[in-house]
Amino acid sequence: METFIIIDGNSLINRAFYALPPLNGKDGTPTQAVYGFMTMLIKLLDYKPSFMAVAFDLKAPTFRHKEYDLYKANRKGMPDELAVQLPVLKALLTTMGIAVVEKEGFEADDIIGTMASKYLGPTFIVTGDRDSFQLIDDTTKVLFTKKGITEVLELDRSSLSELYSLTPDKVTLYKALAGDSSDNIPGVSGIGDKTATSLAAKYASLDALYADIDNIAGKLKDKLSLGKESAYLSLRLATIDREVDGLPLAENCPLVFPFGENVRTMFDDLGFKSLIRRSELFSSQAASVQLSECETVTLAQFEAVVAKAKDKVALIIDGTGVRLSLDGEGFFLPIKASLLDEGADELEAMEAIRPLAQGEVMKAVFDAKTLKKRLARYDVALNNYFDVELSQYLINSSVDHGSITAVMSEYGLSGGTANGLMKLYEIMLGKLSEFSLDELYYKTELPLVEVLFDMERTGFKVDRAALEETSARYGAQIELLTKEIYVFAGHSFNINSPKQLASVLFEEQRIPYPKKSKNYSTSAEILEPLKCFPIVDKVLSYRFLTKLRSTYLEGLKPMLDSDNVVHTEFKQMLTLTGRLSSIEPNLQNIPMRTEEGRRLRRLFVPREGNVLISADYSQIELRLMAHLSGDEKMVNTYRSGGDIHASTAAEINDVPLDMVTPDMRRAAKTVNFGIIYGMSDFGLSESLGISPRQASRYIDMYFKRFSGVKRYLDEAIRFAKEHGYVETIFNRRRYIPELKSSSYTQRMFGERVAMNSPLQGSAADIIKRAMVAVYDRLRGKKSKLILQIHDELIIDAAEDEADEVRDLLVECMESAASLIVPLKVEVGMGKSWYDCK
Repeated sequence: METFIIIDGNSLINRAFYALPPLNGKDGTPTQAVYGFMTMLIKLLDYKPSFMAVAFDLKAPTFRHKEYDLYKANRKGMPDELAVQLPVLKALLTTMGIAVVEKEGFEADDIIGTMASKYLGPTFIVTGDRDSFQLIDDTTKVLFTKKGITEVLELDRSSLSELYSLTPDKVTLYKALAGDSSDNIPGVSGIGDKTATSLAAKYASLDALYADIDNIAGKLKDKLSLGKESAYLSLRLATIDREVDGLPLAENCPLVFPFGENVRTMFDDLGFKSLIRRSELFSSQAASVQLSECETVTLAQFEAVVAKAKDKVALIIDGTGVRLSLDGEGFFLPIKASLLDEGADELEAMEAIRPLAQGEVMKAVFDAKTLKKRLARYDVALNNYFDVELSQYLINSSVDHGSITAVMSEYGLSGGTANGLMKLYEIMLGKLSEFSLDELYYKTELPLVEVLFDMERTGFKVDRAALEETSARYGAQIELLTKEIYVFAGHSFNINSPKQLASVLFEEQRIPYPKKSKNYSTSAEILEPLKCFPIVDKVLSYRFLTKLRSTYLEGLKPMLDSDNVVHTEFKQMLTLTGRLSSIEPNLQNIPMRTEEGRRLRRLFVPREGNVLISADYSQIELRLMAHLSGDEKMVNTYRSGGDIHASTAAEINDVPLDMVTPDMRRAAKTVNFGIIYGMSDFGLSESLGISPRQASRYIDMYFKRFSGVKRYLDEAIRFAKEHGYVETIFNRRRYIPELKSSSYTQRMFGERVAMNSPLQGSAADIIKRAMVAVYDRLRGKKSKLILQIHDELIIDAAEDEADEVRDLLVECMESAASLIVPLKVEVGMGKSWYDCK
C-alpha cells in the first residue's frame, strides 16, 4: 500500500529553530526554523510517501488543560523570532499542497493519533515527542528526531523494546508512574525511570498494578498509595486521543511532487538558496552541474580500485556502504544488512578500506571525527584527510554544513555524493584561501579533530562510590525535607505538583501571594522572595536537591562505562562563535553558582596514580577588548598587572583607586562584562538593583573614561552593517543577517552580536590553539588532556609528570596568541576537579 507521513509541526519547527543559525528572507523576516523544517521534510521524500499532512497545536486550551490547569505550565512562551515563522511555514505548506491540520481543543498528538490509526497502510510519524511511542503498531512507525534536524531514529515495536524497554501499550503506564517534566505531568512522587520501567514491564495496566498493591512491599507501596490519584491523572494526561472527530483521512492528503514553480519562488523569497538549486524538487528548474552516481562493485573490484588510488580520493562511509570517488568516477561497495544481501560485511569493508584510510593518499571526507570513530571500531586509523564539512563551517556557518547534499546545493551541484564531495574539496581549497582562513583551518580546526577524538576516547574518571554516597545522602536529605514540609503543611501531598503546592502555600497556609492574579504560580521567581516562611524555604531546598540528584547524579550513572569513566562528545561545528559544546553528558554545564553544585566536581577524579591539573584563562574577553580597542586605560591596567574591575570602579565613580569599596568593585565587574555583551541601561539596572537612570550614568561615564572601547564597538557595528559579518583576530567570520531585519528587536540583537562575536570567537580560537599545542606537547607522555570548559582546560596527569605538565599547560595557553596585553592563566591541581580551584 501507499505510504502516509504525518509530521508533528510544532515539534519539528521548534527543533529547527534552536538547531540552526539565524536566517532571514528578502523582507527581513526570520526564516531559519522554516528552512530547517523544509530540509527535514525534503529528506522524508526518500520514503516515497503518497500522502502527507502536518499537524499543529492551537493556542486554545485542550481537554488536558481543562482537567489539570498546570498541564505544560512550565513551558516558556514561544520566542517572538519563532512565533513570526509559524504563519510563514503554514503558508508555505499550503502552497506546496501539503495538508495543514489543526483542531481547537486538541493537541497535534491527538490529530496524529487519530489520522494514523485510521489509515491501514504504512505510516510514519515524524516527531521529537516520546508520547508518540504509544502509537506504534504493525503498520505505524515513529521517526524520532534525536539531534538537531539531521539525525532521526526509526522506531518500531522491536526497536522501541530494545532501546527503551517498553512496548507501545506500556508507554502511558510508564508516564503515569514516572511523569513527564517537559509536559508537567506529575506522575508518582519518588518514582523514577528505572522503577517505572520495571513496573510497566510487570503489570498489564495501572488498574492491574493497584489491584496488586497489597503484594508490593516497603516504601514503594507507600509511594504508590500516596500517589494513586496523581498516577490516574497522569495516565489520562499522557493518553493520546485517537477518536478526534472531523479530521481528514490520509487519502484526502495527497502529496504532489515535484513541487511547482510557485514553491521555488517562495523558497527564493525566504532565502533558501541551497534548496532552490536542487532541480529534482521542482517540475521546471535545471541544476547547474549534475554529477554521476556511483557504480556498485564487488569486494574484489573495490579492493582493486583502492589499490589504484595514488593522489586524492573522496571517501564516504555510512550504514549502507562505502563510497569512493577516484579520477572522476564513483564506486559503491554495499555493506550487507543480512547474509542474503549482496556486498561485503562491515568487517570486510573496513579491511578493504584500511590501506587507503591509513595511507598517505589525501582523503576528502565529511565530518572526520565521526568517520574516525566508525573506523576505530575496527582498529582502523584515518590519516591525511581534508574535512569538507569543517571547512564549510568556517567559510559560512549559516549554511546547513551538516548535510553533503545541502553543501553541494550551495555550490550548484547535484547527483552523486562521492563525486560531489570531490568537487567540494576542490572548491573549499579556493574558498579557504579567498577568506584568509588557511591558518585557522590547517593550524587549529583540522588538527583539533584529532585532539577531540582522543579526549572523547580517554574520558573523565568518576568516583562511583562517592557518586552513590552523594546520591544516597541527597536522597536522605530529600526524604527529611519531605517530612518537614508535611509537618508544616499538616498533611502529605505531592510537592512536585504545582497545583497542590500552591493550594497548600497560598490557601491553607495563607502565605500572601505577591501578585494580584489568583492563578497561583509556584515558580522560583514567586517563591524566592517568600523564603522567610519556613515551609517555602524547605520547598526551595527540596527542589534544588531533587534537581541536582536527578540530573547530575542519577542521570550520570547510565553514562559511565565499565571503568567508571564518562565519555562526553564534543561538538566542534555547532556554535556560530566557534566555541566547543559538550553533550551526552554536557560536562560544561556542571553547576558552579552554589556550593552544593560545585561539590559535584568532587565526583570527577584522576585515574589511579594521577592528579588533575586545571588551567583557566583570566578575564580573556576583557583582555581581548583591550587588544581590539587599544583603549589606553585598559591596556595600561593589564600591562601593569592591575585590577581591571577596581580600575573601572574608580573611573565610573570618579574616585581614587584606593577609595574603591568592595561594593563599587562588584558593580564595576557587572558593568565591564555588561558592556562587552551590549547590555542596556535597563538590563544593567536589573542586574545591579539600581535605577535605570543610575545605570545609564554608569554606562555614560564608562564610555567617557574608556573612549577606545566606545570607538571599537561603534566601528564593529559599522563594519558589520557594511559587510554583513564580523571577524575574529584569526579571521573566523560570523554573518549577521539580523542587521538588515525589518524588526527592531532583531536589529538590536544583530548589533549586540556585532559587538560581542569578535571577542567570544577570538577567545574560542585562542583556547583551541592552546589545546592543539598542549596535545602536541603531551605526545609520548602518560598525561592526557581530557576536558575543555569554555576558557578552562583539564589534564589527567601522571604524578611523576605533574610539575612538567603544569608548566607546559600554562606556557601553551599563555602563548596561544600574541596580544598587546598579556594572557594570564590561573592553574590548580588536586585529587578531584573540585580541589583544582
